[in-house]
Amino acid sequence: MEKTEPMNKVLQNLLSEVAKLYAESKRKENERWERGESFNIFNTIGLWSEEVRLHSAFIGELLNPNGSHGASSLFLKAFLELMGIEEGYLDYESCSPYILERVIGTVTETDGGRIDIIIEDGKHAVIIENKIYASDQRNQLLRYHNYGEKMFHKGYELLYLTLDGHDPSDDSLGGKEFEYKSISYEAEIVEWLGKCLELAPDGLPVISVIRQYIDLIKQLTYTDMDTKYLEELKSVALAPENVLAVGELFKIQDQWFDGLLEQYLWQPLDTYSKLKGLRLEYDGDNVYLRKEEWKYYAINIENDGKYNKGCRMCIGIKAYNEPNAKNKICKKDYCAMNCLEYAPENKFLFPYGWEFLPDNILYWDYHITEEVVNGEVYTWLKDKIDEILSEIDERNLRMPSSDLITRCNIV
Repeated sequence: MEKTEPMNKVLQNLLSEVAKLYAESKRKENERWERGESFNIFNTIGLWSEEVRLHSAFIGELLNPNGSHGASSLFLKAFLELMGIEEGYLDYESCSPYILERVIGTVTETDGGRIDIIIEDGKHAVIIENKIYASDQRNQLLRYHNYGEKMFHKGYELLYLTLDGHDPSDDSLGGKEFEYKSISYEAEIVEWLGKCLELAPDGLPVISVIRQYIDLIKQLTYTDMDTKYLEELKSVALAPENVLAVGELFKIQDQWFDGLLEQYLWQPLDTYSKLKGLRLEYDGDNVYLRKEEWKYYAINIENDGKYNKGCRMCIGIKAYNEPNAKNKICKKDYCAMNCLEYAPENKFLFPYGWEFLPDNILYWDYHITEEVVNGEVYTWLKDKIDEILSEIDERNLRMPSSDLITRCNIV
């Protein structure tokens, strides 16, 4: 008991100090917002996670020595230098203007596909596979390696670009060993863009756009918090009187986040569901909302299974977790709901379609704490469920029950 009481007091003091730092950080953030310093064109037009339409397109344009940025080959030279590629590797005057989305043939086990970014002069090439949230494809990097060897006998560089710099999967490498370099938005791309700002002639319009793009990358990589604020948090956490208390908090981080969701999301959603005649069930990974007469279907909230628990959240109508439910969903049940972004693409997973949550609440971990607490996540889900229920009624969609279903083959 004597040990517990002092630790409780230390925890209270620690949390009180952190709360003060957080309040000050939010005050400064609000001031920046009022001054217009938080404006970001990429967030405004909703493209911040668009791998092809934004990130590959923007990076490719900056790397193009004939691009519209007005900096000639300065940005490309800075990139090659940062990658450790020797001066003169590419003849800038001979570089192909066709940099983006190069189709290299029909996909087979060893060849074909679509290269995100390629800068080449006919003799050498820099090939970039760009991954924001998309998963690796089978033998993808192997196919691009084979293309480089076949087309650029004097040499090529293969770069695998991700948010955090992780290596490609074994599936992408196809079980082969070959040279490639893993780079990240968080480190190499941000550093390169900083060099671009230094090199760009004064007055170029692209300068302000690059600054906003750097801000966007920092948001995507969770490195956009105020540096001084982070240092203050670190200092408080590492203070001798607080170190052990911080360690105690880490022990409950998973339980804390589960409790956060329970208090600020699942309980309010359960209350709302009852008003709509729905029953909410949560199994620790998936949330099902269903009416009693929907024996085999439910509105489902889950992650897409490609990342860690709680990541890439999506919503749709899915086969409910009943014995043999998958065998009781018929082809005639498939149709795309207008209120869901993606049409059915699986035999039984989402027969009416599905949709990812918005980018700012797509990944569920401690980074969205504020959005959970302020009700943003709950409001978005509630509104989307309202849309789904309304469309089911308006279109008289078939939500099979045990009385209506007969067995049929899945296609």
